[in-house]
Amino acid sequence: MNSWSNLHSDLLNEIARRLYSYDDYTRLRLVCKSWNLKVSKIPDHRNNPWLILPFSAGETETHDHYLLIEKKIYHLRLPKMQKSLIRGSCCGWLINLTVSNGALQILNPFTKDHFDLPPISTFPDVVAYQPGHEKEYIMRDIRDDTTYTIESGIHMHTTQVAKIILSSNPSHNKHDLMAVAIYGDYGRLAFSRFGDNKWTDIPVMMKTIHCEFQDVIFHQDKKIYAVDWSGQLYEFDMQIINSLPLGGLISIGKPPLKRTIPCNYNLKYLVGRPDGDLIMVVRYFVEIPTQDEFEGLRSYRSFNFDIYTLNKKELIWSRVYNLGIYSLMLGINSSIWMPPYTSPNNHIYYSDNFVERHWSEIVGGHDIGVLDLSNGITNQLFPRRDLVCPAPVWLLSIQDL
Repeated sequence: MNSWSNLHSDLLNEIARRLYSYDDYTRLRLVCKSWNLKVSKIPDHRNNPWLILPFSAGETETHDHYLLIEKKIYHLRLPKMQKSLIRGSCCGWLINLTVSNGALQILNPFTKDHFDLPPISTFPDVVAYQPGHEKEYIMRDIRDDTTYTIESGIHMHTTQVAKIILSSNPSHNKHDLMAVAIYGDYGRLAFSRFGDNKWTDIPVMMKTIHCEFQDVIFHQDKKIYAVDWSGQLYEFDMQIINSLPLGGLISIGKPPLKRTIPCNYNLKYLVGRPDGDLIMVVRYFVEIPTQDEFEGLRSYRSFNFDIYTLNKKELIWSRVYNLGIYSLMLGINSSIWMPPYTSPNNHIYYSDNFVERHWSEIVGGHDIGVLDLSNGITNQLFPRRDLVCPAPVWLLSIQDL
């Protein structure tokens, strides 16, 4: 061998596979130009969940990345995430919302690649956006087509979108990419294909417009599945060419929901399994006093998760108590079924997407943890906090699931 730069790529990748720190992996790529070209930007063997944390104290351009497996915090310079919120994560990418102007952007925090989505001002319920005016937004109430105004653009940008998901990995073919958002006061769905300059409402083919969707996923050949506040399941076919998606409510029963104390609230999530099965998770919250008892405002914690799988023949939801060798990742991120090589078996990783409680900026973003279903023990990451802002989000760097 003439020099280390000529080390065969197979040997080099074998060395890379034995590095468990992202910092060490980055240093390996920086040894020389040849190694930088041979080793991929993103380590495909370290597909453990990362937690994207807010800016460090005193830092203006860094976000912290907490790798739970290593129990270490890594710092990445992400200038594009200053004064922003995260409204989704999928396939190693983040959906970033700029609070000041409502811009939406898809960002890879490792490679820094990015491209734009249509901004908040282009959602279907927005009539006009007038930045700098006394009343910045003119809105349309979809119940009766009347209009109303919103004075604060910051408030609008913070509250308009609850979650955005992606149909596929933008690294592969972004021209086939589709994004779906849960938006507005009524929790409706809107979609945007790559190259669109606005968001388009997804009609639900039913009388009610007050859907209050709580989660949405792509599953089985880009079909969209969504669940509303009551646990009702919806399906939409996005393969329609040059037209609106077709679909709506599916005539199946709802999973039983607890309605007794201490269940104060609940959120529903949908997860698609690789074998085609559909999972619904009901996450229950209990109210607790805030640490400083601020004006009587109460905080909250997750205290239970119920898991159901859809019985396709009988069209009913059946309770599941064990995930076997798999785990789940729930929250602001796209809800996913994690293979055994990405995390410890039989766990639920959850972040705080109770966004309607975040708006007070007194509580929210803190309810994050990992539940071990085998023993019922939860590792809460912020047990003594009522507010973590911006809300952290789980990120899985794996490219395909």
